Amino acid sequence: MFTPLALLLLALPAAPQADGVTLLSKVQISGQCNDIWGYTAPDGREYAIVGTAGGTKFFNCTDPTAPYLTGTIPGPGSIWRDMKTYDQYAYIVTEGGGGMQIIDLNDPENPFLLKTWGTTRWDNAHNIACDEAEGKLWVCGTNNGTLVMDVATDPENPTWVATYNNNYVHDLHVQDGLAHLGEIYGGDYRIVRSDRLPQFPTKDKIQTPGDFTHNAWANESNTLCMTTDEVGGGRVALYDISNPSNIQFKDSWTIDNRTIPHNVFIKGDRAYISWYTEGFVCLDISDPSNIKKVGSYDTSPYGPGSGYHGAWGCYPFAPSGTIYISDMEEGFHCLRVDGPSIELDHTPLLDTQDEAGPYPVTVTATALRAGASVASVEAWYRIDSGSWQVEGLQQQGTSDTWSGSLPGQVAPTIVDYYIYAKDDSGRAQWSPGGSNAGDLVYSFLVGRERLVYFNDFEGQGDEGWTHGMSAGTDDWERDAPQGKGGEAFRHEGTVWQDPDVAYSGSKVWGNNLGLGNETGIYGRNSSTWLSSPSIDCSQSTRTILQFRRWASIEAAPYDRARIRVNGNVVWENPQGWIEVFHLVDNTWFPQSIDVSQYADGNASVVVTFELETDDAMELGGWAIDDFSLVSLESANTGNDILLTGPSSGSIGSTVAYHFSGAPAGGNWWAAGSLSNGGTSVGGHDFDLGRPYFVIDTGQVNSFGNGDFQAVLPPKASGLTIYLEIAASGLGELFDSNMLGLVVQ
Repeated sequence: MFTPLALLLLALPAAPQADGVTLLSKVQISGQCNDIWGYTAPDGREYAIVGTAGGTKFFNCTDPTAPYLTGTIPGPGSIWRDMKTYDQYAYIVTEGGGGMQIIDLNDPENPFLLKTWGTTRWDNAHNIACDEAEGKLWVCGTNNGTLVMDVATDPENPTWVATYNNNYVHDLHVQDGLAHLGEIYGGDYRIVRSDRLPQFPTKDKIQTPGDFTHNAWANESNTLCMTTDEVGGGRVALYDISNPSNIQFKDSWTIDNRTIPHNVFIKGDRAYISWYTEGFVCLDISDPSNIKKVGSYDTSPYGPGSGYHGAWGCYPFAPSGTIYISDMEEGFHCLRVDGPSIELDHTPLLDTQDEAGPYPVTVTATALRAGASVASVEAWYRIDSGSWQVEGLQQQGTSDTWSGSLPGQVAPTIVDYYIYAKDDSGRAQWSPGGSNAGDLVYSFLVGRERLVYFNDFEGQGDEGWTHGMSAGTDDWERDAPQGKGGEAFRHEGTVWQDPDVAYSGSKVWGNNLGLGNETGIYGRNSSTWLSSPSIDCSQSTRTILQFRRWASIEAAPYDRARIRVNGNVVWENPQGWIEVFHLVDNTWFPQSIDVSQYADGNASVVVTFELETDDAMELGGWAIDDFSLVSLESANTGNDILLTGPSSGSIGSTVAYHFSGAPAGGNWWAAGSLSNGGTSVGGHDFDLGRPYFVIDTGQVNSFGNGDFQAVLPPKASGLTIYLEIAASGLGELFDSNMLGLVVQ
């Protein structure tokens, strides 16, 4: 399956927006939105409470198809604002400082600010939770720890009860004598007792999969809890907490290996999640060991891997079942979860060298709603990221099988496609639905990949790689990363830690790897670079740069990271004044960049990684492993490798040969035969005839080259020996031109 380039092209998917979820209404809000909560009045009217950069807005959502604004409460400016309700009050905190706002909701059509409380207790606060049964507010992420206030006695005049200062708490959920803490910088989900205040005895803790625990939410019976890891490729994880002193991992789930989950809540047997660029996701957790997707709705125009954009908050507790979602750029949404309408089963198309086509597509489509039937199934496809086209599939009799085909394509071509089906009531379903890593659309290559250059940096020397600086300190190193760093900033997305292992082998290239007494932090006021050796891409087409990246770099314009090909910028780090734009990897991230504009047909290609830093907030910098250049080419027609050397030799002499254009890092064999009649090995046609013999073998170097030599024996006198190179790479065989050697 053509996976590496798919990671590049899937950044621009055009999959349908709704999957088992219906948009009831959307309210575009001026300025950036943040968190969201809800309130139900005693008479049953339902309201959404939406945080913005400048304050808090209140919407009547009793008719979720026509919400309307009932009031706006200004507040300290900040992109972080969080709110919870107790009785007929809303309590609002922010990273902008200024304590806690108390909003009177006795008349939710006219909410008003009663007072601001707590300015002597804390300045900035990141989040707030409410233990409704006990009437206690927990304010976390403050400059003074996590504070607990009693509001049961007098909701308008809270009283301080206790402070938890053991670890930084990013978010939490409190009920039934237990507090479920997301200790983001420690990467832990922790359960503490909330019925022993002012003490906070720990029941148990567990490290979450992404080691960056953003929030945690337990179900109503305190038997399950789900967490989110706010990192690229982060997962939601589900735990059995029926014995809170022995947390047991059950299952985890993610959309793909680039997106970032944010906030999760559990209601009944379902989890409801705001998932940044992917919008809203609903999961079935009725079988805790087998999480399944129920539905999703993409609220954001940003694609996977676009970082901290899109859906921030989620509120699933409205009695009507309406789901509220706040999207940072796209405003406030009211959604309804319908669940899957059609079950789709499809085996993805694989890479092919067949240019004639067609490429058959078969889908099993089964209606899931009682009395419903599948009305249509389509295959939507695009060629090389062009415009989307559609091919209708035909039902086979009265069965659930639908079939059709995609047209043949001239190689090399990337074909992206997805399956889109509707039932007779108009409800839609598509596949892939995002339940497995990297499957937002299907993708296959018509043609083949040829590995032009590969280096995993495990050699004895630097193999032509160079580094230096134009200012400050050159801190580039090739060695084993030490996992240092981990400086914790009290804002989302800025915690980081260098890798503690290479992606493969033991060595990487990176900035300050933390060797010895080094800190792992890159230098201030520096401008440094790492450059590859000159790579011959003269025979390359559609060249792709691929490597594994573990980077942590402050957002531009403060610190700038760039990748250049022969001096031309092909990638640079995000820019923004707020911390969520920092580049922070918490895993080895696969990065693919189309560099064909500068590399195709170029006999001397140099790739350079740069880092320019300012005088504040240093992180970990670059870490790079498994670097390669890949050529996407037409079908393998043979003689891809160029073999050069003498055409004659005398008995007892040594003949030496050189070959180039082989798949870098693959294995090679030098074969000889007295026949040039041709033969087939492993389905690949060679010029040599049988019987053939192996003269030498080895591994192709990083540049796709190799050499061999042989001493001509007396018994070869007067013969013509035919020579050919065979090499393996990327799961297929390649061969060279055939040379004839006349032995004198």
